[in-house]
Order: sequence, then C-alpha cells, then structure tokens
Amino acid sequence: MLSAYRRVFATPGLRSLMVIGLLAKVPGLGIPAVVLLHVVHGLGLGFGPASLVSAVWTAGVGIGAPFQGRALDRYGLRPLLAVVVCVQAAFWGLAPFLSYPFLVVVAFGGGLLTIPAFTVIRLALAVMVTEDIRHTAYVADSITTDIAYMAGPSIGILLASQASPHVAFLVMGGLIVLACLGYAWANPPLRSARVAGPSRLADWMSTRMLSVLGVTVGVSIAVVGFEVAAIGTLQKLGQLQWSWVFLIVCGAFSIVGGFVYGAMRRPPSAVLLAVGLGVAVIPIGFASHWLWLCALAVPANFLIAPALSATADSVSRLAPVGSKGVAMGAYASALMIGNVAGSPIAGVALDWSGSVASFVAVGVASALIGGLAFLLQRKATVLTPGELSTHGV
Repeated sequence: MLSAYRRVFATPGLRSLMVIGLLAKVPGLGIPAVVLLHVVHGLGLGFGPASLVSAVWTAGVGIGAPFQGRALDRYGLRPLLAVVVCVQAAFWGLAPFLSYPFLVVVAFGGGLLTIPAFTVIRLALAVMVTEDIRHTAYVADSITTDIAYMAGPSIGILLASQASPHVAFLVMGGLIVLACLGYAWANPPLRSARVAGPSRLADWMSTRMLSVLGVTVGVSIAVVGFEVAAIGTLQKLGQLQWSWVFLIVCGAFSIVGGFVYGAMRRPPSAVLLAVGLGVAVIPIGFASHWLWLCALAVPANFLIAPALSATADSVSRLAPVGSKGVAMGAYASALMIGNVAGSPIAGVALDWSGSVASFVAVGVASALIGGLAFLLQRKATVLTPGELSTHGV
C-alpha cells in the first residue's frame, strides 16, 4: 500500500520541492484572515468592507492564474518569479499604510501577480513522476494543502491579534518572498520536452477539458460552501468556540482520505468523487450538536483531497505539453470560481431556511454540476468505462 508513496518521494528533488510548496501555500491561505483583521481592527471598518478586499484579491488571483500559466509556458519559471517577487514585496510592504480605497485597488494587483504556488507544484509533478503514480503525487500535494489550510489562517490570526496586523502583513509577505526564492533555487522542470510554443486554446480546450473544469468548480463549491455552512451552524447552536476542533477534524480526515486514494492502483474517477462529495455534504445539516457535526462531516472530508487530486490529475493529463501552464492556470481559476460561488450559496440558504437548507443547497449544487459535466462529456464523445477511468472523468 505504501509502495506508491515510496516511489513518489524517491523522485530526485521532489521532497525539497514539496517543502517549498508548503511554505508557499501557508501565506496564500492565510491572506484572507490577515486582510480581514487589518481592515476591521487596523482601519476601524466593518466586516463588509473587509470582505470586499478579500473578494477583490480572490478575483485578481482567479483572473491572473491563466495568464501566469501562459507566462510559464512561454518564458519559464524564473522570469515570472522575478516579477512576482517585486510585486509581492511592494504589496505586503505598503499595504498596511494604505487607506481603504487604495487598498482595494492594490489588492487586485496583488492577487493578479501572487505567487503561483499551486500551479508550479502541479506542473512539476506532471513531469517529475511517472504516469502510473501521478495520482499519488497529486494526493501528496493535496495533503500539504490540508496542512497549509490548518496552519495558514491560524498563523495569520495569531500574528494579527497578538502582535499587530502590520506584523502579520510583513511576516506573510516575507514568507511569500522566501517561497519565490525557494522555487527559483529549485527551478523544477515544468515541461517534459522542448516545444515550439504553447498550443492554441482551441486546439486543446475540448469538451472533455471543459467537463473536468466544471467538475472542479463543483468540488470547490462543496469545499467552501460546506465550511461556511458549518461555521454558521455552530454559531446558531451557540457552540462557535468548538470551531477549531471541527476544522482540525476536517483537515485530518481529508488527509486520511487522500492517503487512501493515493495508495489505490485503480482510483475512482473525478466525476464519481465529485458527485459523492456533494451527496455526502447533504446530511451534515441535520447535526444538532458540534460532536454530531464533526461525525457527520467525516464522509465528506474523506473525499475532499481525493476529489481535488483527481481533478488536478485529469487537467494535467488532458493538456498538451506546450500548454500545461495555462491549463493549470485555468484549473486554478475554476477553483476560484467555486470559492466565490460556494460561500454565498451556503450563506443565503443559511439565512433564509437554516442549516439543513444550507448543506442541501451546497451538496446538491456540487453533485448537479458534477453530473451535468459528465453528461456533457458523454454527449460529445462515446467512451468506454476503461477510458473514462483512464482520463479521470
């Protein structure tokens, strides 16, 4: 069962790259918490204006990801990182001193040219490991994401609350600059062969690729919407103080699920995992205590890392050599679209009809998107079950 993981981590240069990738993900996932506390406590504004800054940053990340991927395809890693280091150093150094209107504008630019932490790792894994254990490599990457998900916001909140938002900005910015330098030092291979240049978008943005990106949106809706619905449920139950236990349980079982998925020789398809994740989210809303919320959330969290790994692996396999960067950028944008959509779906349903409706809305939306994406792909191309499993859709 562990042989696939041994082969993955025996790959030369992979272990150091994973450590650098974790260093890059921690500040990226801690940014929303730092920005929120800075605007609320540092600028003395409400949560609404603070959420707008986070949303603008997220929009910049989503729009910039495909363009950064195109730059990786055309120019390579180090030229892009040189630009990113300059922009990120400027943003994190100046942002604490900006007035709110300027912060909103600058946040978009900061997101547009943030460090492509996830894209670089996924491109490198597609080149560095063999195809038969690639899904295991992507699971290992998802596990580091779960660790960063637990650490990033916690570090940001700790720094902003115990020191100051300014200190949090400087530390997070410093981590991003260090991660950029680490990536530049490692300089992992991002393409398996020399090609004339990136392929045209129309040559590879097939129905199958669109269906995988659609599944990715559905998975992201489930992940983000589930978290919003859970926090809102704990607040309504008067048990918000146990939210940290809930988040640790979620991260731990996602890691366990990813570990099991990565050890499989014939893993389930991305669509099956996405639909299963959506269905597993639905019954969580019936929890009437934080302990039941943790217990009912186990099946859904068990599927999160596998679903994210399967979609990333599918995009990597379907993209041509010369356009893997822009394809992974499109994948990052699909995740961002799901992030942006999942939160209001859960929040509006929670306000209107309560916890059960919130989890049902998120779960049904995720499962329906996954199912519709699969039907779209099936309508365009008749594939055998073996081919569907091979391509992860």
